[in-house]
Amino acid sequence: MNDHKSKKCFVVFLVFIFLASFAVLGGALSSAAEKEIKTLSVGVIPFEEVQLTAKKFKGVVRALEEVTGKKVEWFFPTSYASLIESQRRGFIHIAYYGPRSYVDAHRVSGGIIESFAQAMWGGGVYREKKPGYHSYLIVKADSPYQTPEDLKGKPIAMTDPASTSGDLIPKVQLGKRFGMKISKFFSKTFYAGGHDAAALSVLEGRADAAVVADVTMDWAVDAKRYGPKDFRIIWKSTLLPLDTFAVRNDLPSDLKESIKKALLHVNETDYGKKFLKAIRADSIVLSDDKAFDPIREAYKELEKWE
Repeated sequence: MNDHKSKKCFVVFLVFIFLASFAVLGGALSSAAEKEIKTLSVGVIPFEEVQLTAKKFKGVVRALEEVTGKKVEWFFPTSYASLIESQRRGFIHIAYYGPRSYVDAHRVSGGIIESFAQAMWGGGVYREKKPGYHSYLIVKADSPYQTPEDLKGKPIAMTDPASTSGDLIPKVQLGKRFGMKISKFFSKTFYAGGHDAAALSVLEGRADAAVVADVTMDWAVDAKRYGPKDFRIIWKSTLLPLDTFAVRNDLPSDLKESIKKALLHVNETDYGKKFLKAIRADSIVLSDDKAFDPIREAYKELEKWE
């Protein structure tokens, strides 16, 4: 009887030692993980040439470095899919997403990738200042087309299969308007590889129209890729949520707070003001995951219109 009790006590003791050791090891691993983040990695899909995007985001890099005290490195993946996978696997801590790619990132990461801030874009020659943005269907200014229906049987340029304004929203909203898939309404739909490329496809005669994000048109005018009177807008989507900065929510709490502080107060510094001016924004404000529910609703309808 005593031997049995002794064995039982010994087993309980071993379990206690194991759990205690695991707790200590877990704490050590957690501390080690925090110490390992000596360099913050930020990822963004280039809106234009990589050099220009990097130049525009210099203010963000400096703000993050000064507030967090960490070195910041930029990564420019070649696709939304690679950006999402890089952040999901922890190679990228902060990413800048369009609405559709953010929804994908949040889903595939099981909610670990989470929206927290967005730049409030201003207005320009093509875009009106609003707390969101539109997908535009554009044609050459001197073309005969006045409505989307006038483009039946014509070729149209889209941007990227993972784009919100250059793929998802036009497919769903224009599809509903036409009562058929846009791939059947237009003679040809093709991906030009980006918003600027889609617009230029129209000017170069490879497409009669293109779907693009409103703000990208003003950026292109700023960069002198085309002029302020080269296009007419013959359709615009419902108001869409703005692009978002998203962070891995399993980062240390104090680091996440520092990241938020750096971005929310970026307009208080000269370098931050330069960044905001470069992307035609007034400020960076808090955002959250619920803002992207309209994109999730569009996703539910996509199968019918794709």
